[in-house]
Amino acid sequence: MSESPMLNWFASVARFVLWALFFGLLPGRMQAVEQHVAGRPPPGLYCNIDDSTFFWNRDIPDGKAGALIDQYIDVMAGSGTTVLVCCVNARRTNYRSKVWDAYWDGFDPNGPDDQPFLAPVPRDAVASYRKWVSNTQKVFAQGVDYPARMLARCRHDGLSPWISVRMNDCHLNDILNHPFHGSFWVKNPQFFRKNCSGYFAHCLDYAHPEVRAYFQALLQEVLDRYDMDGLELDFMREAYCFSGGQEAAGKPILTAWMRKIHALVQDAATKRGHPIHLGVRVPSHPETALGLGFDAITWAREGLIDMLVVTPRWATLEFDVPLERWRSLLGPAQVTLAGGLEILYRPCPNGPATPASPELAKGAATAIFSRGADALYLFNYFQDSDPHAQWPVPLYQKTLTTMSSLQTLTRESRTFGITYRDVTAPDEIYHAPLPAQGKEIVLPMRIGPLPSAQGRCEVSVEFAPLNGKPLSNAAISVNGKTGAVCRDVNRDNGKRLLTVFVPQTSLQGMPVHQIKITAQDASASYRVERVELAIEEPK
Repeated sequence: MSESPMLNWFASVARFVLWALFFGLLPGRMQAVEQHVAGRPPPGLYCNIDDSTFFWNRDIPDGKAGALIDQYIDVMAGSGTTVLVCCVNARRTNYRSKVWDAYWDGFDPNGPDDQPFLAPVPRDAVASYRKWVSNTQKVFAQGVDYPARMLARCRHDGLSPWISVRMNDCHLNDILNHPFHGSFWVKNPQFFRKNCSGYFAHCLDYAHPEVRAYFQALLQEVLDRYDMDGLELDFMREAYCFSGGQEAAGKPILTAWMRKIHALVQDAATKRGHPIHLGVRVPSHPETALGLGFDAITWAREGLIDMLVVTPRWATLEFDVPLERWRSLLGPAQVTLAGGLEILYRPCPNGPATPASPELAKGAATAIFSRGADALYLFNYFQDSDPHAQWPVPLYQKTLTTMSSLQTLTRESRTFGITYRDVTAPDEIYHAPLPAQGKEIVLPMRIGPLPSAQGRCEVSVEFAPLNGKPLSNAAISVNGKTGAVCRDVNRDNGKRLLTVFVPQTSLQGMPVHQIKITAQDASASYRVERVELAIEEPK
């Protein structure tokens, strides 16, 4: 009697576990394998590799595409990553699809910069866009299927491979004939969202069955084509899937469609002979997700998904994601809950942004894990081979390895900031905590586990002039205890950065810490634009 595919799969998992024990696989990876066998996506660190970063500025010599992809994954394997999530699309695909346009369709690699394909591209962007598209074509011409090679190398290196599909990407919406857009968008403006304006106005409206069918065809194709451990539906690119005012009406439409997608995934798993997980990325707060039509709690309770990533969109790290609320709403649903991090740090809406430092990233990761997440999900965290990366490869690997668990994070120096939610639903009333102004300003902050006995804690506050008046002295207290001034710096931009020491006793027994800024001059008031709490642990 022949063995069933599922029995073969369990046998292969057993062989892998024995191999891992023999060769000393990292304990975190072993825990991930065990949970994966148990039926849920593993805990740990998830890293999203977007559809373009590999291609954007890299040189791809003849015959070297496969080796370069392998090298990219090898770096990720040294970063503590548990699951690598390979994105395959935006408004085109980065592989030779039969149901969508590929990025290079219509491009003549030997043609001039004013060829019809490139004519709509702004002249100062032609060189970089051309290189990106040319590289996608080169990989295909060398006989390499980019996602397939990524997934195969993941398995070779002991990473769990997933595919991510962006469900409504809208980059370059201000140039509607840009070659970034596939033919479906160009030919079907009647499917754009209605009753809305701005950046997201030209997202597609999922109320149209044609739009759902278009994305379903891509999902079916990747399930048929690629041997993945999980499929992610990325609703954060973008989270605006219905016309203005129609989000509530769209909710049952999307839930019914999710049932169809779940069935496709189950059919693919049966054919592959091993489980395939289904995950989604949605906005960081439950009311926001629901208000935009994403009934993720129902999806989880019905068993339609087993991975839920709650996350900001792009503008900033978020230090106050309510994971415990998500967990309570999920109830007994067998779902791996992940909190997402972006790479930018922007304390105030529309204010300046900087790439997150390793310390800020570790602080945000600590906040995610300490509030009940099973996993941490990184988006736009690119390695050094990408020119937009901020950290050299050794620092990148060390930092991500540290961020893979709460246990490793609490041994490291980390910084917590106050930022804001960069996605809200149309009817939500939300006020960002910063900038804040007044004679007395109180801001709550969660930091999770306290510093070690040898650790040092400081709070820094950045003030801006208010109504043209010079900045006067201020007192900064944490949980009612005033901190001693460590540094007081007047910056070239007219702002002032005041840092105080926070004794350990100020932090004891408080799950939420209250940071109070008080004017010492009764006639003064302040505008606060940045607040950070830094924990420095001994090296």
